[in-house]
Amino acid sequence: MNLYIKLLKKIAHIQVEHPYLTVLFIVMLSLAIYGGVSSVRTVASLEQMMPKDIEEIKAFNTLRDNAMGQDTIGIILQIDRDADVGNIDITSYDIYRYVLDVEEVLRSKSDIIEVYSPASILGDIDERSYSDSMDAINLDDSLLSSYINKDRTTLVIIATTDVSASDERMQLLATSVKESIKSLGSPSGVKILYTGTPIIQQRLGELISADRSNTQWISTLLVFIITMIIFGTFSSAVVPIIVVTISVNWLYGTMGYTGLPISTLAGGVAAMVIGIGIDFAIHIMNKFKYERKKGMSIKHGIEQAVVDTGVALTATSITTIAAFLAFLAGVMPEMGRFGILMAIGITYSLLFSLFGLPALLVIEEDFIKLITRKAHFGVEGEYMLANGKKCDPKDVHKHLMDGKTLHLRRKHEGKGKGDADA
Repeated sequence: MNLYIKLLKKIAHIQVEHPYLTVLFIVMLSLAIYGGVSSVRTVASLEQMMPKDIEEIKAFNTLRDNAMGQDTIGIILQIDRDADVGNIDITSYDIYRYVLDVEEVLRSKSDIIEVYSPASILGDIDERSYSDSMDAINLDDSLLSSYINKDRTTLVIIATTDVSASDERMQLLATSVKESIKSLGSPSGVKILYTGTPIIQQRLGELISADRSNTQWISTLLVFIITMIIFGTFSSAVVPIIVVTISVNWLYGTMGYTGLPISTLAGGVAAMVIGIGIDFAIHIMNKFKYERKKGMSIKHGIEQAVVDTGVALTATSITTIAAFLAFLAGVMPEMGRFGILMAIGITYSLLFSLFGLPALLVIEEDFIKLITRKAHFGVEGEYMLANGKKCDPKDVHKHLMDGKTLHLRRKHEGKGKGDADA
């Protein structure tokens, strides 16, 4: 413990003596690790979230390996009742030709196994033969009833595939299918809908990415507002926000470089890291400002904040990290990934609260002094000698070294006194 306390003191002194160099060092490292943020993968495949060694999953994989367990993509053509184009029959020849074009596009995809539609039953026939065939068909008794509803307003095209076990292939196929069909246009008065496992999982991936971004920004904004209300200044809200933002970016950068994906459960990990990390920052910042208001020097205030608060925060972090790592003992892979991500995020929050935040607090004081020409967090008052005379601030250090007793009279306390710190 004594060794750790000495380390914390050393960390505090380095940041007081070299605050700008400390921040520059963190910025340079952050730029390097930021390259991994763009590589963060989103896992939407349910198969990737489930254990692969249970019998039911193994049995399904056996079916898939033998081309018996397949997922489907459904392309739905539906009469748009809001379109002002008159009466439209989903079984018209124009739509039939369009279905043939869609079939051709789908069959050209290497990941599509088979395509089923009314056109695959009727074959490629001319308009007269098609009209005779449709007039003679009763949808109630025909194979076409699997693809066309009774009132002839909806038609479905089914494509089978086996890409859902791979998020990358699933995303590529879903995007390719949509873009290819979109390039064909659509029949007048008909709207096209997409469904099926790959399509749904692609959409799920988009929602996960959107939720990840939204929850991060909303949590950051709320934390900023609350912190500013509590501490009363804009800078006191910005400083801890910088720390937690860096922590989250480092977490995402680590995920990108190590291949750790993000999914439904882990989509809110950024907000949770911000919520925990801001606690660390507030404890250290509050301790520092408390020491400064007592008249302590910046160096002493930073040391007290880092050492006294840092020991407690470290103990808290270790226990919290251990609790999240316990998720690795679970059967579900997704739970284990969530535990690892939270452990990494909390570790970064602690590190940057101890090494980074104190330097920012020193820079904040320098900035405010530059603007206001007076200490912001320190006690605003004047030093008094024992004989009651005022002491020139420039001579404070000299008098203390000579052993003289000084008192700090706060402006808002009138004659109130407090011992000055060396």
